[in-house]
Amino acid sequence: MMRRLILTTMILVMFSSSVQALALEVGGELIVNFDGQIKEGLELELFLPPLGNSEVRYAFTLDRPLQDLLAGEDVTYFAKKLYIKHRFPGLHLTLGRQPVSWSFGSLLNPVDYTLGAETLDQENASKYTDALEAFIPLNWNSSLTLVSSFPAGFTTDLDQMKWGARARIGVKGYDLTVNYVQEEKRTLIPRQRLGLTFKGDVGDFGVYGAVGHQFATGIDSINSYLLGADYSYNLNYDTKIHMQLEYLVSELGDQELIVGGIGYPIDDFSEVSMITTVSLANGSTVLIPRYQITLPRGVDLAIGGSFTANKNPEGFLRLSYPF
Repeated sequence: MMRRLILTTMILVMFSSSVQALALEVGGELIVNFDGQIKEGLELELFLPPLGNSEVRYAFTLDRPLQDLLAGEDVTYFAKKLYIKHRFPGLHLTLGRQPVSWSFGSLLNPVDYTLGAETLDQENASKYTDALEAFIPLNWNSSLTLVSSFPAGFTTDLDQMKWGARARIGVKGYDLTVNYVQEEKRTLIPRQRLGLTFKGDVGDFGVYGAVGHQFATGIDSINSYLLGADYSYNLNYDTKIHMQLEYLVSELGDQELIVGGIGYPIDDFSEVSMITTVSLANGSTVLIPRYQITLPRGVDLAIGGSFTANKNPEGFLRLSYPF
């Protein structure tokens, strides 16, 4: 694994050095998490100069690099981005490990390219996949996206290939999308999925929703429905409270959820927020509070937890330093 990291880095350095008078830049973030045990991580991104209409992106995370050196723990390497993008007239092609998510501002998304890729303002590793993506802009608010990916890594086995298409169009102030996804053959859920989303404003409220239909030959279909609204309230010139409420019904796992979120910026450097999830199927409630602040010298501190009835509370502390 580390050999792969070193080899990839060498290739990219050689690529960048071949461009006259341009240099390779590195940025990233040092992270320390504590949720019952200490886990440090390092996120790095190499910023390579563009070559005409092409660009190369490489970003990766290392979990427990210090413990690997000092305590005999095994370091974990995960590539978030390792792709090349070329912008043709009227077409953008991206090949390699890349983030693929069809989010539209909701806390839950029953019609994403990968279900659960972004949930409750958190992204999961499944968002990053080996893929070929074609993005075709039609006008300022309409586009077509075609994706072919290999969730288990690039392979010649077409049964492990996944593909999808998404059309986006603006209609009278509303943002509408229609998408289709066909999962790899070995998936445990119906392979085919149709999705529809809408988003717009009604007075001072933002409203949005989604409808998903999963189906396959010889298997019962699964339907999902999402309806949500968001609202921002100005306390004063500098302070705006943002509120969000969603209702989800999904036959996948027999879910019926109400999810609400509220965020209050205390000042320019700190914010407190709360996400609440209520299951109407079994009555369980989960509270997820979070407080974050930027400390001197640019260190970010986040403290939060998860509280559920009849379960021990879970807390976390996260320190990060971007550079």
